Amino acid sequence: MLFEIRNCSVLDAGADIIVNADNRELQAGGGVCGAIFSKAGYEKLQAECNKLAPIDTGAVAVTKGYGTGANYIIHAVGPNFWENRLDWKMKLKQVYWNSLSAADILNCKQIAFPCISTGIYGCPLKESAEIVVGIIKEFASKNLEKVILCCYTQEEYTVYMDIVN
Repeated sequence: MLFEIRNCSVLDAGADIIVNADNRELQAGGGVCGAIFSKAGYEKLQAECNKLAPIDTGAVAVTKGYGTGANYIIHAVGPNFWENRLDWKMKLKQVYWNSLSAADILNCKQIAFPCISTGIYGCPLKESAEIVVGIIKEFASKNLEKVILCCYTQEEYTVYMDIVN
């Protein structure tokens, strides 16, 4: 399984399944989540999400891709560092593992991730990046051929590149 780091949005990755850094209620928000809902078509995506919500931190829910260009969207609820200081690392591992597992079960070839929980949720970027790279290397897939980590900021991109090189 190939692992690629790009300085882009998940919406520009060209993957058949994209991951949305979502909230427990699966409601449209800002940042990556807002961009995905906007591109997908808010009403259709929100209606499907409403049937699946709420979900726990570390869990995922899968919807159609709608207008995103992807076949599916994985709505992944990462940890909020300010609320999960004791178990944020475990929850972060869990959300990436669950996302990879869902993509594998759906026979997807490429999955694109944003940097989950390192924005408004406050998880430390370097520690999070080390966890994510470890999970991706550990995950054995029958179907996934490529994992694309989409770093929206230059800082995210630099941190991830330093870890993998």
